[in-house]
Amino acid sequence: MKYKVLLFLYLVFLVVMITVPLGTTILSDTYVFKLRLDHLVHVLVFAPLVVLWRLGFPRHSVWKIVGVGVILAVGLEGVQYLLPYRSGNVSDAVANIVGVGLSGSGLAFLNK
Repeated sequence: MKYKVLLFLYLVFLVVMITVPLGTTILSDTYVFKLRLDHLVHVLVFAPLVVLWRLGFPRHSVWKIVGVGVILAVGLEGVQYLLPYRSGNVSDAVANIVGVGLSGSGLAFLNK
């Protein structure tokens, strides 16, 4: 039950973060290991999705969770694209998908 609550709070956090107007940030101008810092943040923000979902719903397959996670990752970026005060783009959506994919792959590897 507690993992379902954590998953719910995490999803609320994601929705709030993509809909709240943010000021200018320096994340897109900062690089870490030749990668934009904002892309690393996208990966890290979406990585817990698969783990929390799997803990909350252990009967769901990892790959089904990853599939829904990819749809969510792209969909939330699409919502940002539609909001006049936010900007969604393909590279951010790819970073979201990488976060979902990495955590899904890691979880699948650990379940073997």
